Amino acid sequence: MKHAFLIMAHNEPAVLRTLLAMLDDPRNDVYLHIDRRADALRKEMEGTRLRRAGLHVVSRPLRAYWGDISLVEIEYLLLEAASSVCAYDYYHLLSGTDLPIQTQDTIHAFFRAHAGREFVSYWHGPWHDRDLDRKVSRYYFLTRHLKRSHSPWHAVAAPLHNLALLVQKVFGLRRRHEVEFRKGAQWFSITHGFCRYLIGHKDFVLRRFRHTLCPDEIFVQTLLWNSPFRNRIYNAEDDNTGNMRLIDWQRGNPYTWRDEDWEELRQSDKLFARKFSGEQAALLRRLEASYAPAAGSPEV
Repeated sequence: MKHAFLIMAHNEPAVLRTLLAMLDDPRNDVYLHIDRRADALRKEMEGTRLRRAGLHVVSRPLRAYWGDISLVEIEYLLLEAASSVCAYDYYHLLSGTDLPIQTQDTIHAFFRAHAGREFVSYWHGPWHDRDLDRKVSRYYFLTRHLKRSHSPWHAVAAPLHNLALLVQKVFGLRRRHEVEFRKGAQWFSITHGFCRYLIGHKDFVLRRFRHTLCPDEIFVQTLLWNSPFRNRIYNAEDDNTGNMRLIDWQRGNPYTWRDEDWEELRQSDKLFARKFSGEQAALLRRLEASYAPAAGSPEV
């Protein structure tokens, strides 16, 4: 089996280096997108090479903005780049602050045992249902400025954003629901077949989700749910099991794993975890020593 790891990074060079070292296996190829604005990270990663895995760095990166269609566009950049090189068995979307918490042998054995299944998480419950409805039923025109309080445009964008939503509510304007929408975590592991399905529906996705809030947490779940691949979903009931990621939303947004969490990480049956920080250097070293392939450190 050959796997493609699609990485979206914008900070934390120590974690990214650890991640690359842990993926440096001949059964893997890595496709790395570094945010166009992350000049410091790009400079620090210049010259990085992997000994056994292929490493492809996106040469014309985009600017990523929270809650914005730009995140979807970056995912498509990575999916298209990888699938044009090889028909990979699986495509894994990871953040630059994610890490494997199993060996590559264990990860590859797991996907061999569950070949053909789609690992996409789904969030359930009344709160998530209401949140999903507000995100897909209104037009959000200024998403790239909402979380940028340091931007000179934020002071103008924030009130205009609120005014636009108020006008839509007052006049009862709601966007048409062409499909049954679903939401969940952005990070996934999908087959080549579903990857090609996503790419085949790119025009619809970019048109329908362009003014949707947090489309990166909706478009994959929605397309999978309404597709012939729906019966291949690994687990649609438990979000962490659905994509085999260990993510703690109870202690953080999400929680950043610490040195003292080693036993919890070690005993987990999940394959990947997020998120990590370079400030927890001892934990990074422990994970790399335990789960990285032998002689897998990236060359600089």
